[in-house]
Amino acid sequence: MRPTLTLFCGPPGAGKTTVARRLEDEGRGTRIATDDWQARLGAPHTDGEFHERLQGALYEHALELVRAGVDVILEDGLWLPGERAEKFADARAAGALISWHVFDIPESELRRRLEKRNSDGAAEAYPVSRAELVPALELFTPPSEAELAAVDEVIVHRG
Repeated sequence: MRPTLTLFCGPPGAGKTTVARRLEDEGRGTRIATDDWQARLGAPHTDGEFHERLQGALYEHALELVRAGVDVILEDGLWLPGERAEKFADARAAGALISWHVFDIPESELRRRLEKRNSDGAAEAYPVSRAELVPALELFTPPSEAELAAVDEVIVHRG
C-alpha cells in the first residue's frame, strides 16, 4: 500500500494544527510540525533563520519516512504555488498519495482565532498579531484549480 503525505494550505489561524492533531489522533500518520519542534528546542518563534533551517530538516525527514512507507502529516501552511509544486513533486517521486487540506476561512474568523490563540499562550503556538496577519494574507495565494486537480484527495475547511 502506498503511503500518504498529508499537506495543508492555509494562513495563520485557519485551523491547520487542530486538524493535523486530530488526524494524528485518528492514526492517519506521523505529524511533523516545525512550530512544535522549534518550541521544544527552546528557540524563540522570532528566530526566522532557525525556523527555515529546521523546517528544511524536518521536511527531509518527512520524505525519508514516506519513502519508508510511513504516512506523514506535514503541518506547514504552503502559502505559495512554488512550495506546493515542490511538495507535490517530491511526494510523487517518493511514491506517495497526496491528501491536501485547504482552509478557506474569512479574515474576521482568522483574527478571532488568533486573538484566542495568543491569549491562551500555549508554548508551541506561534503568536501572530493582527499587524502580522495582514502581510501574511497578502502573501498567501489560494490554490488554483490545476493544483487542486494534481492531488489524490482535497478536503476543504470553511470557517
